[in-house]
Amino acid sequence: MSKRKWFALGMVCAGLSLAVSPLSAQEVKGSGTNMFVPKIVETFSLPDGTTVNRTAFSGFMTADDPASPLRMASMTCSGAVVMGKDGKPVRSAGTCDSVDAQGDVAFYWWRSDAKSGGRWGFMGGTGKWANVEGGGTYEPTFQSTDGRQGNSWKGTWKSK
Repeated sequence: MSKRKWFALGMVCAGLSLAVSPLSAQEVKGSGTNMFVPKIVETFSLPDGTTVNRTAFSGFMTADDPASPLRMASMTCSGAVVMGKDGKPVRSAGTCDSVDAQGDVAFYWWRSDAKSGGRWGFMGGTGKWANVEGGGTYEPTFQSTDGRQGNSWKGTWKSK
């Protein structure tokens, strides 16, 4: 191939890379609140005297940014919560899925313990969430007398 053809091919590749760059994913920051109604599905005791509650949570997410695709997504979670002898949570972990207004599903993992607090992360999904990476933190914000509860969340993510 002549130098001129190599140069032209190089210019085409450079132009394509410039055209594609703006389409690549940018990091998105978000925050909001999850609101749930938990249902204990099973309870059992461990040899050290702590108790485990296998729990299902149904609810929805809010986002501080009204344009966020997570705003008003329905959310369903399940997991196990280890309760100390004093009745307070010691450690917990599980998974969630949410369905946003466009019908795309996002999958998450979550865990919490007394030392590091609550952490969560994306595990992919469908549509816009298919190749998402990222996560963040959460902390309890309210517990009502009828059992409803909420967490404030914040995090960052981007698509691959």
